Amino acid sequence: MGVIIGRLTLALRRIKNDENFNLLTDILETLRFRGSIFLSSNLSAPWGISLDEKSYPRFHITMKGSCFFGVNGQEHVQANEMELVFLPNGDKHWVADNPDNHKTPSESMIEACSLNDPKFQEGPTTHKLMCGMVKFDDDLSHPLLDALPSILHFKSIAHDSPVWNLITLIDQQIQELGNHDNLIIDKLTEVLFIMLLRSYLSEDAEIFDFLGTTRDKRILKALSLMHTQPDNDWTLDELGKQIGMSRATIVRHFQDAVGMAPIAYLNHWRRLKAYQAIRYTDESIDKIAISLGFTSGQTLSRAMIREMGVSPGELRKQKKS
Repeated sequence: MGVIIGRLTLALRRIKNDENFNLLTDILETLRFRGSIFLSSNLSAPWGISLDEKSYPRFHITMKGSCFFGVNGQEHVQANEMELVFLPNGDKHWVADNPDNHKTPSESMIEACSLNDPKFQEGPTTHKLMCGMVKFDDDLSHPLLDALPSILHFKSIAHDSPVWNLITLIDQQIQELGNHDNLIIDKLTEVLFIMLLRSYLSEDAEIFDFLGTTRDKRILKALSLMHTQPDNDWTLDELGKQIGMSRATIVRHFQDAVGMAPIAYLNHWRRLKAYQAIRYTDESIDKIAISLGFTSGQTLSRAMIREMGVSPGELRKQKKS
């Protein structure tokens, strides 16, 4: 385990030295994502599992054997051993060793495991599956998530890669603790989510518009300015001056890359940061508003009600409850 942790530490150090990391981390921390493993089981063929639609991303790791995944009537995907399928939009889907198999609801699988009577274990073990999820605060959105396709397939993960080292560490923890409901495993799952996003950025940025913008140093700089200085009175002229683009050019490039105009993104980002600060700190509403570039707490309140349908006062009540 010491070797695995050492490799993971080096991998995370390389990621942190990447100029994209702070931007990605800022987004994920603001969305307050939380990871967990909800199923880890040996399986004996034939088997099949169905999963209902959820509001959060889920993923499946083929620890042993190959299997098939189907999403919303799309053509099914085959995942070989040591591959990972990630469903960012929480779509209804199924997983099975054969597409024609009957699919048992995942809730029944989870309940059976909790009662120490796991399903699909009659006969020799043919597969091992690990399933996890990543939850965000309700009603929060970001172009990062909106840009993800319905399914991501991470193929042929090398045995000595940081991603597989982390998966191995999670699996070891589950085996040692006897269950997957544990804070350590949750935190490791969160790290896995970050590493998967970072891997996708590195390898498939051409089909992931939002993170692909980080290859354009000028757009990356514009995003970084908005994230690090949200209280600044940013205008198109000022942003353009900072990154060396005209008003028309920055609007066109930013819109094409992020899916939002620069000032619209800035306002959306300010509201996300305000949501986090109001719900998870004790700072006054007026102080939060000023720190994020709003003229007053009342201005912030109107903006949050308009976009999120909730006032700062209502968010504070949720925090207390």
